[in-house]
Amino acid sequence: MIGAIKIKDGLFIGDEFAAQDLEFVVANKVTHVINCAGKQIPNHWEPIGVSYLTFFWLDQDNQIVLDVKDEASNAIFDFIEEAHSATESVLVHSVRGQSRATCALAAYIMKRYRWSLLKTLEFLNSRRPDLEIRATFIHQLSAYETRLQGQRDAPGITSKWDEISTFDNQGKKTGAKMLENEELVLRNTFVNAQMGPLADFRGHMNDHSL
Repeated sequence: MIGAIKIKDGLFIGDEFAAQDLEFVVANKVTHVINCAGKQIPNHWEPIGVSYLTFFWLDQDNQIVLDVKDEASNAIFDFIEEAHSATESVLVHSVRGQSRATCALAAYIMKRYRWSLLKTLEFLNSRRPDLEIRATFIHQLSAYETRLQGQRDAPGITSKWDEISTFDNQGKKTGAKMLENEELVLRNTFVNAQMGPLADFRGHMNDHSL
């Protein structure tokens, strides 16, 4: 158990210990929680007014996390954006915070910043080097990336760290400067963390035997 890890301001990933750590919730203004393991972990703080988005996913190969209609990914995106618009924090957790929660968080980051899957996984790995995302979940993220790329009237996906988006997720210039500054902070965070090796996710992404 490691508790919660900060991904960026107002956004944390955690395990079942973080899910029941009231001191962390209060100290970090966590008003929204995405529970990716609802069959295993109860919504501990719902009685005191914390908002929950609960998914009853299992950490197994046949689990669909990102459906082709993007209902789950859109719900995740809207839930996090709602909290951030009120300057409140979000915890995304599963049992260990290494697979299901990471998949959900990756989908949000890909849509928010128009990042490629590999770029997103590189960033998340820099924040938490012990990721263990199931290969089938990575395949679902890859399919999600393809759907993002196919969106009409939306900016393209960036795959390099010297590329910065100048549009918001709707392809409009509204709020572009704020989003650009936010992305620059994350880019600099990633670059500064590159003292250690990155996990190689390419093998999972190219393995079509599953």
